[in-house]
Amino acid sequence: MSEEEEDALEWRVHLAARYPGRTVGAVAMVVVGALAAAAGFRSAGAGVLALLLLLGSISDYLLPLHYRLSASGVEAKGLLYRRRMRWTEVRRVLSERTGVKLSPLRRRSRLEAYRGIYLWFEGNEAEVRAALSRYRGAETNDGDVGQSA
Repeated sequence: MSEEEEDALEWRVHLAARYPGRTVGAVAMVVVGALAAAAGFRSAGAGVLALLLLLGSISDYLLPLHYRLSASGVEAKGLLYRRRMRWTEVRRVLSERTGVKLSPLRRRSRLEAYRGIYLWFEGNEAEVRAALSRYRGAETNDGDVGQSA
């Protein structure tokens, strides 16, 4: 095992399990949307297609997310995607109460929501912040990695 693999920080987050009340509401909305599509188009196939599309759109919420921080960069994996960023691609680190957003954009932009990787904390905020400081340095939204926005 290489030194990088031994030094990596890995964790899993399951948002649906963390917020069961919201999960019930989200699943109910998906079912209502699928039923509305089936009724509106008078087609069970349209309902099934709507169900699959709606479930896919919230799969990051419904299914576990896996994160890995190592010397080479950050990786986030879900069922339908895998995102990777090298530390050299990270331009800003935006610290929040529930996690940290690693952005490839130098300034705030409307594209912010579609770029970068959001790292959700799972009782490991101190470890994540320490790993970010170790791998990337302490510069975040004009403050320290340890600060919350």
